[in-house]
Amino acid sequence: MTTVVKTTFFSLGIGFITEVINVWLNSSFLHKFLEANLVTILIALLAINAATMGIVLTKVMDIVEKNNGFGISCFSKTKTQMLISIKEQIVIIVLAIALLILKNSPIVLNIENSELLLNSSITACFIYSLSILYDTATGILVIINYSDEE
Repeated sequence: MTTVVKTTFFSLGIGFITEVINVWLNSSFLHKFLEANLVTILIALLAINAATMGIVLTKVMDIVEKNNGFGISCFSKTKTQMLISIKEQIVIIVLAIALLILKNSPIVLNIENSELLLNSSITACFIYSLSILYDTATGILVIINYSDEE
């Protein structure tokens, strides 16, 4: 759970810094890009991660079978973390949709600094999702390295 909190604050920090730079540069590229593509990107990343996790779990089961079932308990945390990752991504998709709805509400945009907060949060959703993708890729490399050691 602490990893989720750390990743959340990291993503929010990067999102805020990105938004401040966007405002400073007077650029609307990222806003337009994320508004048009964020949900599609998040769903695609979820699909990629789910498929990748399937491959990783298959490889883990191969490793356990090669060791006659020894070590299956070592991978229970891996399975739990994969399930958390999927849940995180679903929450990010729902949150991104909600934030995009709020961003397009004239009522919300009348609130002082709401645009800064919403744009930072939308960017944070994207950053968080990339962080999950990075974690999945790291897991693959661990499995590959383990296979190479055999």
